[in-house]
Amino acid sequence: MNYATLDDFLRDLPALAREHRQELEGRAALILLQTNQGRSVLVRLRDGEVTFPTSCGEEPECTIIAGEEDLMGIIAGKLNPAMALMFGKVKIKGNPKPLLELISLIK
Repeated sequence: MNYATLDDFLRDLPALAREHRQELEGRAALILLQTNQGRSVLVRLRDGEVTFPTSCGEEPECTIIAGEEDLMGIIAGKLNPAMALMFGKVKIKGNPKPLLELISLIK
């Protein structure tokens, strides 16, 4: 899928999770997306549902730090995630497995 903005992708993410609910059943993760532009978005994946808590009192399992343009490049399949990591366009703190599960929704 092709999204013009990160907001477009985040808006559709819960519906994508519902489409793949069976595959995601039993999985849980809290992911923090931080953009170089100063934006932070919490994404909770739980039993096939995606929500965006404003706060939760928990540490995220995975934090992704990148520019919105680079995130959109990965989402659109135009930027290889491994190359983005290698060249410092994207930084990941914590366990990357939840991120891989989220990425699997868009492929």
